[in-house]
Amino acid sequence: MKGVLHVIVGTPDSNRRSTLAHAINPTDKNPSSHFLFPHELESTELPFSHWEWIDHGFKIKNLEEENINEWFLFLSNRIELADQFESLQEFVDQEEELEIGRIITFINSEYLNDAKDQLLDWIDGCAHFSDVFCFSNRTNQNSQSLSSILDRYKTMRYPMETFILPKSKDPPIDQILCPVARRITHIFDPIDMLDPEESPAEDPFLKRQANGKRVKPLFIPEWIMI
Repeated sequence: MKGVLHVIVGTPDSNRRSTLAHAINPTDKNPSSHFLFPHELESTELPFSHWEWIDHGFKIKNLEEENINEWFLFLSNRIELADQFESLQEFVDQEEELEIGRIITFINSEYLNDAKDQLLDWIDGCAHFSDVFCFSNRTNQNSQSLSSILDRYKTMRYPMETFILPKSKDPPIDQILCPVARRITHIFDPIDMLDPEESPAEDPFLKRQANGKRVKPLFIPEWIMI
């Protein structure tokens, strides 16, 4: 694989596929962008392949790579997020012509009114890894909860960008995919440029205890398992 790999995290019904479809020119018969989905996701409109989770790693079989220079890898909500990021870091290291673009989390705002501690912990983990948060389905009923989330990361001075996706017009796709990294994690940075405490093994969501368990587990809420 070669080119830019964008990494996509999302809740159900967060419009992540329909939003990112705007990255493709509909008149292009041979698009240079390709979508990589877990098996629980499909699409009738996008050029896509499925990836498999084998031996705790991403496997993509029978992939036609000619003319493709932009990839959208959708992570699974059925596999712990930290495991996927850990594997992704190794995957990118093995693909010399592939570089990480943006890590984007899509959140359906309808879930925010019923946010429990487990969901907030999961969102915190996503914020740690993400360059961008995109919120869909904003309404008067969930606007206060959404504002609380936005204020949380503004107060914590997170560098990531946030977008509230409009319902009546096209999303700002060029801004969402802007190649400037704004994530907190250093797992995709060159190892020789990092201090020891910034190494992937020391990432707070990837670090393990002596027994192999994560120091800071990143559990997936049950309702996100699709």
